[in-house]
Amino acid sequence: MLFVEELSQAEEVMLESMYNNHPLAMTRKRGHSILLSNKGYSIPQIAEITSVCRQSLSLWIKMWDEMGLLGLLEKPRSGRPRALSIEEENEAVEKVKKEPRNLKKVLAEIADKTGLTICKETLRRICKRAGLKWKRVRKSLKSKRDEKAYQEAFKQIAELLEKEKNGEANVCFFDESGFDLQPSIPSAWQDEIREIPSSRSKRLSVLGFINKSSQLESFVFEGNINTEVVVACFDKFSQQINKPTYVWIDNASIHTSDLFLENLSQWEEKGLYIRNISPYSPELNIIEILWKKIKYEWMPFEAYESFKSLKENLFDILKKVGDEYVIAFS
Repeated sequence: MLFVEELSQAEEVMLESMYNNHPLAMTRKRGHSILLSNKGYSIPQIAEITSVCRQSLSLWIKMWDEMGLLGLLEKPRSGRPRALSIEEENEAVEKVKKEPRNLKKVLAEIADKTGLTICKETLRRICKRAGLKWKRVRKSLKSKRDEKAYQEAFKQIAELLEKEKNGEANVCFFDESGFDLQPSIPSAWQDEIREIPSSRSKRLSVLGFINKSSQLESFVFEGNINTEVVVACFDKFSQQINKPTYVWIDNASIHTSDLFLENLSQWEEKGLYIRNISPYSPELNIIEILWKKIKYEWMPFEAYESFKSLKENLFDILKKVGDEYVIAFS
């Protein structure tokens, strides 16, 4: 039976480090196999543990005995040379940054300058090596907002969250969203083009209060909502609080109407305090992440087959937020 010669303490430390830290999985397996052999495991036993064939294990042990650590490391391998030089790849990446949606134009410019014709897939690999990612471009309102007001709101939220952490208050974020049978089309892995049912339908309006622990209080109505509905939801929510509670809302017209403002004082008497997020700062309202998760990730495709199915799936998701559906808010 083939075993490695007894390892010194230094060799054990070195192999343990290789097994735990080496970036290549196969090299980690080699280090692990030598350690197992040193502990008295036979080659069939090591093969069962590591899922490596016996012939390879025998070869690794012999290479370790002959060459030590060098016998376990990957040897440089020859491969096809890169289509472009490093300098040309860097120039190509810069061109892609200027024309991020038009790789055909970039390929034509590369061909004109270098005389080399590369395919779109090669250009994608070059971009990935440079750290570029193919992602949906985000819409942004940052150019419209008052940065000073944004920083002030950010600071106030952080201070209130610290109070919540100390048990002195509760902090929630409120907003409304709508759902119907016209889905928000998500990206998905698929072996052929996947189609989702889409049609006009009634609207399900969801009003929700959520905190950073993913605890959600939601209200669902068919059709559009108005200030009276929002006020009724806040009245209901104010009856459930047991300590000072701060609710952050955006500046939608139904949140700044006379009727809504008239109710602020009576809510404050119950310990419910309304705070407005600075305009054009949706990222401060964490409930926006909830709506995105429901529409793009959690809502199953079959939910859009009928209004009844949409309603059932939406209620099921809302009921399980904080349990099966959890958001790790930063």
